[in-house]
Amino acid sequence: MNLLKIKSNIIQALFDVIIFFSSFTISFYLRGQLEIRGLEGLPLQYTTYFIWYTLIIIAVKLLSFILFGIYRKIWKYASLRDFLTIVESLALSSAFMVFIFYIIEAPYFPKSILIIDFLLTLILIVGSRFSVRMFNEMKFGSIYTRRKRTLIVGAGDAGEMTVREMIRQKDSEYVPVGFLDDDKAKIGHQIHGLKVFGKTDEVKKFIKKLAIDEIIIAIPSASGEVRKNITFKAKEEGIFCKTLPSLYEIIDGKAHLHQIRDIRIEDILGRKPVNLNYSQLLDQLEGKSILITGAGGSIGSELCRQVIRFKPSNLILVDHSENNVFLIEQELSTKLDYPNAIPIVTDIRDNTTISGVFKKYKPEVVFHAAAYKHVPLMQLNPEAALQNNFLGTKALAKLSISSGVKKFVMLSTDKAVNPGNIMGISKLLSEKYLQTLSKVRDTVFIIVRFGNVLGSQGSVVPIFQNQIESGGPVVVTHPKMTRFFMTVTEASQLVIQACVMSRGGEIYVLDMGKPISILELAKNMIKLYGLEPEKDIKITYSGVRQGEKFAEELINSDEKLIPTDFPSIFVTRNKSKENREEIQNLLFNIEKEIQLYDYKNLFKDLKKIVPNFNEKKMWSSKLQG
Repeated sequence: MNLLKIKSNIIQALFDVIIFFSSFTISFYLRGQLEIRGLEGLPLQYTTYFIWYTLIIIAVKLLSFILFGIYRKIWKYASLRDFLTIVESLALSSAFMVFIFYIIEAPYFPKSILIIDFLLTLILIVGSRFSVRMFNEMKFGSIYTRRKRTLIVGAGDAGEMTVREMIRQKDSEYVPVGFLDDDKAKIGHQIHGLKVFGKTDEVKKFIKKLAIDEIIIAIPSASGEVRKNITFKAKEEGIFCKTLPSLYEIIDGKAHLHQIRDIRIEDILGRKPVNLNYSQLLDQLEGKSILITGAGGSIGSELCRQVIRFKPSNLILVDHSENNVFLIEQELSTKLDYPNAIPIVTDIRDNTTISGVFKKYKPEVVFHAAAYKHVPLMQLNPEAALQNNFLGTKALAKLSISSGVKKFVMLSTDKAVNPGNIMGISKLLSEKYLQTLSKVRDTVFIIVRFGNVLGSQGSVVPIFQNQIESGGPVVVTHPKMTRFFMTVTEASQLVIQACVMSRGGEIYVLDMGKPISILELAKNMIKLYGLEPEKDIKITYSGVRQGEKFAEELINSDEKLIPTDFPSIFVTRNKSKENREEIQNLLFNIEKEIQLYDYKNLFKDLKKIVPNFNEKKMWSSKLQG
């Protein structure tokens, strides 16, 4: 709690002390225990008792108010629930004082005093608190009927466009009040008749001064840190923030009022956006037939949204989930007005169907996003992980070569680095296989490796979200657990950029920034809901699950990162040379051993690829042994 909030609470508490004293004193007058002239005419002993009674009454009521959170409420939004809280608090304090004064048989204390005092205190406290809301509604209108008084953070192009739409749309729920901006040259000036009041770090000051109901962050280029600071400061005042989409999300380059949405966790964790080389991408993708596997998944669907910006001749959507394919095809054709999406419901291991797709539509670029990715689940289904992630990728790569595909991009993961689980092993095998093809074929094979994607299906973010909405607890595996994170839009755009950079065989590693503590992620998500960690929502620990590491890595000991000409993208370089033919033979043997369920030889060969492979720890199949 900051100094301004503490000062406000102290003033409110002192005002309440005056009310407590006044109501108690008036109760004695009404009961006939005191005369208008005060305490002068009373015996000294009576006066001493009265002073002690008054001090006890004030202390008990003040403590009760603190315990019931009276000083944490924002009274311009006072409701029936707040009224009942006051009643409960005063009733509890009165009951406690009954015990103090009557059980110990306090002298000079009529029993009716507490009843009169309770009613007087209730009237004065409720009147003082609810007058704040009454004044606010007299000045600005009811919060349930009036439009929301909105403060725009960002007096740039996006902020100007936002206000212009608010003014133009007579039925808009927002009424703009003014701007905040860190550009000193703009402060004091007006845009559409609205003043730029001050800097963004003064947001709490102007929330109170302008009686703000809602804040809109209209800075598409704002970093996650900037959004977090504004959001959490506003939350402390009981005000929720909304935001325009980030530069990564804006498809047509313009921000619109209908795009305003609630702040999400990726908004406060996302890094400063990078600008794609649009002209280079347009040259490579415009007019091309492009196929995306896993097109209905989190990353695959975002790849679809981003790829259509570059006007491909058609977009082939391959996914084994009928519903996912339907949803992304509908979004592309209706919401994004792209008419050439071709939905294909099939498994990438269905060679007959996939071969027919390649023959009919002749894709020139393949983005391979289909994969089983959930580590604990794949530990229980190791065969499925290897068959889908490794053998499925291998079959798709061979078909791409025979069909004349120009570029094949596989999305890999940081879990392929020194893998400690079967999912990571399956992706490492795929990386190794594609690298053996890269130098001897016309098809260019590209591997893009990155960490966890915020908000993807089954990721920690929606899990935490469901737990918070259910009232908790939020379950974290371990307080020291960290992960690399990036937003799904950011990951998709950088994958597309890497597509046009490669000559073949490279593993590109996206700049994931600093590892993020899973515990801090949980706390920040709880705060986004306007709640306090451990107080409103408990955090518990489940322990590290099988196959999980405390921290992920982006490169292994035999690799080093080399910067590229494009920010946020690095390329790996092996420190030692690998024997391509030996790797090919080893991967061929592993393929046959998977197909024949030859576990004894499979485990031996996996150890040649993954030296720390331990079948007892990494292989949980019921078929083992």
